[in-house]
Amino acid sequence: MEFGLSKNHQRNEKVQQRIQTALDWLDARTTAELLAEPIGNKEIADGVELRFQEYDTRDYDGMTYETHRDHIDIHYMITGAEWVRWADDGDAEAVSPYDPDEEIQRFGHPAFHSKALLTDRHYAIFDPTDLHAAHGMVDGKVGHNHKLCVKIALN
Repeated sequence: MEFGLSKNHQRNEKVQQRIQTALDWLDARTTAELLAEPIGNKEIADGVELRFQEYDTRDYDGMTYETHRDHIDIHYMITGAEWVRWADDGDAEAVSPYDPDEEIQRFGHPAFHSKALLTDRHYAIFDPTDLHAAHGMVDGKVGHNHKLCVKIALN
């Protein structure tokens, strides 16, 4: 499954190959192997960086949305469950300026959003025009997740 605006579905060959490289790398590993990876960043190919994370989910009301300019995010749940939310860019107010060092800009809640439940070994792809918020609690209960965010460079 892939989330995003339909205008983003066609990517140049280099970016599409990077996405495929990341997904192939993940498919070639067991859940146990992925859990054994240290928390932090790991570059697996030119323009493909894995960021292994471990955290507790949180309440939607305290979240901000984010966007990026120079990369696509693939949110890949190793173990756990969370709601991921997304919306088209443009209808939420920025709550921070764009930070080129962190390659992120944060936004308040949009007027309308969609959401999907991200569970074990599932992923969602967010293009730069997709406002997105992750780490959302499921059924009002805090859960503990092992996840990675794959950063796919656009250039």
